[in-house]
Amino acid sequence: MPTSKTAPAKDPEFELEDFQAEPAEEASEENAWQRAPLWARILGTSFVVLVVLTASFEFVYANKVYPGVTANGVYVGGMSKQEAVKRLAAREESFTGGVVSISHKDTHLRIPVASLGVSYDAAKAVDDAMAYGRRGDWGQKIKEQARALLGQPTAISQYAYPDHLLIPYLLELSTDLEVPVINAKLSFDDSTAQVTPAAPGRRLDLGHLTQLVDDRIATMSGDDIAAPVYELKPTLGTEQLKAAVGQIGDYIAGPITVSYLGTERVIDQATIISWIDVTVPPQRDFLVSYNVDDIFDLPPAATLGLSRAQVSKFVADLAGGIDQQAQNAEVSMVDGKLSVSQSSRAGVKVDQTDAIDSITSSLKKKGEERRVALRLTTTQADVNETNLEDLGIKELLSVGETMFPGSSSARLTNIRQGAKQYNNVLLKPGETFSFGKLLGSVGPETGYLPELVILGNREEKQYGGGLCQVASTAYRAALLAGLPITERHNHSFAVEYYTAPFGVPGVDATIYYPQVDFKFVNDTPGYILIQTQMVGTNLKFFYYGTKTKSGVIRGPEFLEGTNDATKPSRTVFWRDILDASGKVVKTDTVYTRYKSSLDFPIKPEIH
Repeated sequence: MPTSKTAPAKDPEFELEDFQAEPAEEASEENAWQRAPLWARILGTSFVVLVVLTASFEFVYANKVYPGVTANGVYVGGMSKQEAVKRLAAREESFTGGVVSISHKDTHLRIPVASLGVSYDAAKAVDDAMAYGRRGDWGQKIKEQARALLGQPTAISQYAYPDHLLIPYLLELSTDLEVPVINAKLSFDDSTAQVTPAAPGRRLDLGHLTQLVDDRIATMSGDDIAAPVYELKPTLGTEQLKAAVGQIGDYIAGPITVSYLGTERVIDQATIISWIDVTVPPQRDFLVSYNVDDIFDLPPAATLGLSRAQVSKFVADLAGGIDQQAQNAEVSMVDGKLSVSQSSRAGVKVDQTDAIDSITSSLKKKGEERRVALRLTTTQADVNETNLEDLGIKELLSVGETMFPGSSSARLTNIRQGAKQYNNVLLKPGETFSFGKLLGSVGPETGYLPELVILGNREEKQYGGGLCQVASTAYRAALLAGLPITERHNHSFAVEYYTAPFGVPGVDATIYYPQVDFKFVNDTPGYILIQTQMVGTNLKFFYYGTKTKSGVIRGPEFLEGTNDATKPSRTVFWRDILDASGKVVKTDTVYTRYKSSLDFPIKPEIH
């Protein structure tokens, strides 16, 4: 008998739930969106729109520069890299062949761009332009792309130039445009104080101009630059000074008469005006004082007063023409007797402090009362006609002598001229004799001729060649007077002129002032008088004073070498110092080393 299979029954409740599940979920999501706040729905919609726009924007400008972007001053938005590079190269060629123009009224400066050494990197600039809106994280990309969408300009530049090539142009323009400030000034005309008007100045703002030029170069712009200038205000205005002129009425009421040494000098009113000091207080600043009155730019009042510094300067200049140093009488020993060969002169000095006070006080007076007698101080010369007996110049201390046969006429002229500088020279007790200091200027203007001197490692002709003969003679006289020698230098090689009368070199002294000098000290109780005498090729130095000691030279002797000056040598001599009784109280040993004369070739003359 056939059987039948019946499908198991489904749970009615289960089937109902299964049937109703999907419509319920859709209703739930729709209700959730509708229940969301308005701002959330707007934000969500905006986000979706932004994503869509961004995707579209990137699609439209794929491999192209986003809009709103310029590179080196060239708009490259919407261009491919190749197009942009080509456009920049064309613009660069045009711009570098042109000029940067700067103007101010009738003043114009044209700077050739080529002279500034400007270089552009078009490829790098375009790479930066292409990267704009595509670099960084998602937030930066969105921000830069939004700027491009909204048409916000973006400038990119890749260029360089050395600043030092631009600076000379700008300094030249600065010089052309600069106008100095003129402050109001006082002048004097027809017994009346006049005011010279003030005038503002002008200066180029170099910092701002440099920035403007840099901007033109960065953008390859040919637009003319208006030179930025600013005005400089006078610190003392015309009206300020006019308002203060009344303050100096008493000062310029009349001239001042100054008298001294039987002479009168008139100080006129124009000079008195030059002593007036104009003081202008600084402008008050509201940001410092917080005083409402200081907001208004009112010029501060000027104050006129007497400048003691200016009066002092006038008095110093006046004293400079009056003051004089005391001058000793010139004395000489004639036939064993000391006499005056030239009169002394007293010293005169203005008391400047008293003069300043007196002149200042006189400005408060009127008419004939404006008179000032300068107070002078006089000083007597140390050596004068009244005190010859006190000098202690009684007797001959020593005679130094040198002989120089065979000298050229130029050398003889120099020796004679040099010896004159030491004739009748006086040395005070304790004073140091400096050969170079007393010698003075050596040149054609003082009567000297060119002759050979030892200079460094050669011989050459210079003015004054032969003066060492004079120095050596003074040296020998000082040795024989027993005076202490504080500086002495021998010649580099032995010279025959300084050998006699000893037969051996070593008692010589060379000078090349101020590097090389000959010095000794007057350690006697009185003055020393020096007199010189030149006869033919013999020179003598006579030292007169109060004789308390003397010197005796023993030697010189060769320690090495001979009188052959072409070979090195070394000599020694002794100087015994004897007291008044003839007793040796001290002995000085003097060593001298000479090089070969062949080491000092003669430099040929250039005609």
